[in-house]
Amino acid sequence: MKFLHIADLHLGKRVCEYSMLDEQRAALSAIVDMAVAEGVRGVLIAGDVYDRQVPPAEATMLLSSFLERLHEAGIAAFVIAGNHDSADRLAFASALLRDTDIFLAGNCVGMPEVVVLQEDGLRVALHMLPHFRPQSLSPYLGGNCSTSAAVMEKMVAQIDFSVADRHVLLAHLFVAGSAVSDSELPFVGTVDAVSPALFKNFDYVALGHLHRPQIHGDNVVYAGSPVCYSFSEVGGEKSAVLVDVTGDGVSIRRLPLTPVHAMREVRGSMTELMAMPYSEDYIRAVVTDEDVAPDARLSLRAVFPNLMRFAVENRHTNFEEDISPAKEIENRDPLSLFSEFFEAQNGAAPSEAHLALMQEIFRLAEVCE
Repeated sequence: MKFLHIADLHLGKRVCEYSMLDEQRAALSAIVDMAVAEGVRGVLIAGDVYDRQVPPAEATMLLSSFLERLHEAGIAAFVIAGNHDSADRLAFASALLRDTDIFLAGNCVGMPEVVVLQEDGLRVALHMLPHFRPQSLSPYLGGNCSTSAAVMEKMVAQIDFSVADRHVLLAHLFVAGSAVSDSELPFVGTVDAVSPALFKNFDYVALGHLHRPQIHGDNVVYAGSPVCYSFSEVGGEKSAVLVDVTGDGVSIRRLPLTPVHAMREVRGSMTELMAMPYSEDYIRAVVTDEDVAPDARLSLRAVFPNLMRFAVENRHTNFEEDISPAKEIENRDPLSLFSEFFEAQNGAAPSEAHLALMQEIFRLAEVCE
């Protein structure tokens, strides 16, 4: 029984105020093609489906079309909420969608939701564990659960592993010893890490939360994000993980994803940079001249129209700035801007109460205009 493991789609994300929707659309289209070509039973989406709790309409439409294509191909989808998602919004109509083989897990209430699949006499149990706050699960698990590790230990002890021949865990959390990239730093707490040893009873652990593909042991796997979201991820190939579950065990293989526009760094003098071939890749340009003209970054746009970051590195200066088109900010809705600002300042998404309060403030501001 085959599955395709992906994670951290962050639909609707902007990098240096450049929309990633075109990149995300191409990646999801390629993932559907992979799933069809490999004959998978289902696609495992390990959280952070959206980039914020109130995603833009274009992001929700993109997810809708992705799930529709999977359904038309007869491929199931198993989706859990990540820390960037609104669990309630993501799980909307989940009971109805189960009849179309779309399984959505929003809030965790006690134990992971379990779906048992059968194929050629092999029973595979999918345990769907969305992002959780340890303290919220203490009343359900019996005892103090102050850390994610404590939650996992109690959960694993209560899981009935006799319901299937193979067990796959779909989760969104931080595993000790993992590598973190710049695009996750405000939202990943390394103190509340979970030891990979806690997953020893599972045949495969499909993880989300970290954007770099990585593996612990043989079967605890971060798929990584399908699109590059920071220059700290440059150099690492993006991929989806093909998981083949058989009676003998589990094998995995990474299937590469090719971006529409690569994210890369260019470095050199202005003369060298201006002589480079024209490219619409997402660029971080590092100028090494001792004297740099004030309009250098504008000049570089003639060669690199998608210039995201501009840096000067020489004996006297170490300077860098984002290149953020103001017109893109003007087109943003106020609530999404507030959500992004709140997350950057607090390391967590705003609550429903925060969003409701800001909506009321925006409404009053419109009345006063």
